[in-house]
Amino acid sequence: MNERIKLKRPGMDIGDSWELLRTFELSPFDLYGRHHEVESAEARVVVTRLAEGLHLDLEVECRISTTCDRTLEPTDVSLSFGDSEFLSGPNDPELYVEDWELDVASYAEEAIPSELPMQVFCPGTKPVEQEPGGDEIDPRWRGLGDLFASGF
Repeated sequence: MNERIKLKRPGMDIGDSWELLRTFELSPFDLYGRHHEVESAEARVVVTRLAEGLHLDLEVECRISTTCDRTLEPTDVSLSFGDSEFLSGPNDPELYVEDWELDVASYAEEAIPSELPMQVFCPGTKPVEQEPGGDEIDPRWRGLGDLFASGF
């Protein structure tokens, strides 16, 4: 269900603004080899009427259920993203605005893949890192060091 939010309201004068909080649903998706469920999604929209259009402040907060890359246990990730844009006309395909109506679900569906980290870890777990003072060069490659003038 792609419910649209009307951005232009009758009777708004220049400088008038209004704010709206809206929860919406997003479909599950697969990304980076894992399945992700969107547990909750909420948009905060602030619209200000300007002389030659509208100013749109959009902030989306999502909680996504996925798995930890280290333990494979279920974990949640909280994301917050948005835009602050001037709309000079009724359509802006980048923000999913058509005829002064915002399709916030489509906007979020496109933005989430670039906002979601490639690696997700449960609280308290960390990625495996090299031990301090350890060899930076894999010992199997040491024999190749003589082949290059600069060495490794």
